[in-house]
Amino acid sequence: MQTYDLAHGLSSEGIEVTVFCGFARQPTLLQESKNLWICRLPLLDIPPRVLWFQLRNVDYFKKNLGSFDVVHAQHSSGSVIGLLKKRIGRPWIVSFHDHQRRRLQTALSSGARDLSLGDMLFYSVGYPLFESMTRIEIRYADHYIACGFSGFEDYVRFSKMDVGKATLIQNGVDLAKIQSAARSFGEVRSDSEQDSGLTIFTCGRLYSSKGIQYLIRAMPRVVRDFPNVHLKIFGKGPLRSSLEALTSDLKLSRYVSLEGHVPYDRLMYEMSRCDLAVFPSLIEVGASLAVMEAMGFKKTIVAFNYPFTTEIIDHLKTGYLVRPKDVEELGKAISVLLGDKELREKLGEDACSKILKDHNWNDVVKKYIQVYRKIVEARK
Repeated sequence: MQTYDLAHGLSSEGIEVTVFCGFARQPTLLQESKNLWICRLPLLDIPPRVLWFQLRNVDYFKKNLGSFDVVHAQHSSGSVIGLLKKRIGRPWIVSFHDHQRRRLQTALSSGARDLSLGDMLFYSVGYPLFESMTRIEIRYADHYIACGFSGFEDYVRFSKMDVGKATLIQNGVDLAKIQSAARSFGEVRSDSEQDSGLTIFTCGRLYSSKGIQYLIRAMPRVVRDFPNVHLKIFGKGPLRSSLEALTSDLKLSRYVSLEGHVPYDRLMYEMSRCDLAVFPSLIEVGASLAVMEAMGFKKTIVAFNYPFTTEIIDHLKTGYLVRPKDVEELGKAISVLLGDKELREKLGEDACSKILKDHNWNDVVKKYIQVYRKIVEARK
């Protein structure tokens, strides 16, 4: 989603952009708008997709990437470019998100009961793979973009990132886009489908690092206070079956639903309609995009008090922070906010003001353009 938004933002500023992605039998170039092209390439659709995509298309990259002024890749999605730099002859920028070592540490601290088989495979096989990709990117990239301060600190600490080659550009939100998406879905939703009672919203990949298990464990306390509450969980991932079992064991099936992966317009609609948004993540790069989108809808956020969370949320000013992994405190915070509409609305208003001031998408796009120009000029 970040790549999609950035591509559209750059193209609207008059920058010609080509996005390389997968799911085509042969290379296919499509023009999406005046300055934006989408190049779809072959992809072997089995994990680790990010590796197969690069290996399958390395010859295509050799022949074509040299025609651009700047090559910009998300972390691990273009590591092979480091091995092609001399052939391509163009400056290479990499955007870094959360560090794989931090992910591994977070998983190990969660305990075996919160890890699915998919989680364990990801961390046992994926960790050395992503470590190797990171080393290539740190060594050969001309410039780094850190998408959050917490993630930036981890790359400096764990991978010895050169701070002189790095720029911190925190994520941003296009308020017009999320509001339009919510509105478009709302227009086709019938009155009979409208929610009743109080609704709690959360979303994200169903991995242990998203902390959804703690939110479900907090729900019995919330249900005792508010029998008309409903928690909606959006997303897919390897932890789904264990989260469903946990919901059943706690006799919460009437109050908790796992909605799976849904189209973006419905996700934004559900977010805009909820009474409270809870994001109990144990790790993020910094300011989470989903958190900022909810803040853009004037929703109060409940989250665990980690350094990455405090990059975007000030306790009792733009959200509500609780002690990490403390299920009792999490449930209490949710009940307090569900019972105080005036407080929810005040925190939500201030949260939206913070997004407008510090995370406006148009300002974020301009920062990327400044980096591109700086790198191109340095190359000359």
